[in-house]
Amino acid sequence: MTAPDSWLATLEELGGFFSLAAAPDATSGAVPWPDVLAEPALTGRFAAVRAVLAEGASLPAADLDPKVAVSAVQVSLASRLWSVALAGAALHGWVPALTGDNLVASPEHRGPVPLGLRDPDAGYAVSRPADAARLVGELVVEAGLADLETACSRVGRTPRRVLASNSTSALVGGARVLARLRPDRAAATWSLTRSLLDHPAVAAGGGTVDPDGLPVGVGGPMERPDEAFLRSGCCVFYRLPEHGLCPDCVLAPSRPEQVTPGH
Repeated sequence: MTAPDSWLATLEELGGFFSLAAAPDATSGAVPWPDVLAEPALTGRFAAVRAVLAEGASLPAADLDPKVAVSAVQVSLASRLWSVALAGAALHGWVPALTGDNLVASPEHRGPVPLGLRDPDAGYAVSRPADAARLVGELVVEAGLADLETACSRVGRTPRRVLASNSTSALVGGARVLARLRPDRAAATWSLTRSLLDHPAVAAGGGTVDPDGLPVGVGGPMERPDEAFLRSGCCVFYRLPEHGLCPDCVLAPSRPEQVTPGH
């Protein structure tokens, strides 16, 4: 099976977390996904992100809760996995193999290859939304994403619930961005996203689509005004100075006055 000719070009046009390096060469410094998630690389990445966040908050790095950096690293990598998968499936009917044996990335923060594929032709063509959701579940949720959550939980000593809800929030956020960038495929994007929210591994700890009784400004926006995403955990970014709760935070319904719009 060969990937659609234009799918990589589409990702480049979308930019941001959709960017993907195809078969980066040895000079790129990219390493296999298991090496990205190995303890030495992750420990270094956590420390680098902690330093960056602390500098932005005008704090010594030692004064910044290390779990904030762990959360930031994990949600950033999760967002890349979801964005590539959503764009491939919703725009091209193509589910790339975002699995540990095909994924590569720079082992350090802000490396030249945030995410890449050894073989960009590895994947599956899909024509039915149900097939797309099933394959994304197998190739992203149960593979690359599960490995990421496991590694960050172990090395970063962060509760799995925090990481699972981070991942699900990243899914909804990626759908929101893709739908805005490609309004012609917004319905397909949201349809796939809802199916993925029902995936057992996502639903188990990620969150719910629950608009009933939410205070104004609470809940992550989705396609329709009568639905919103509420995660089951907290990313702990509120521990950054002047950073309130995210709208989709599990704590937001009981503390709506602490929600920072736009986060």
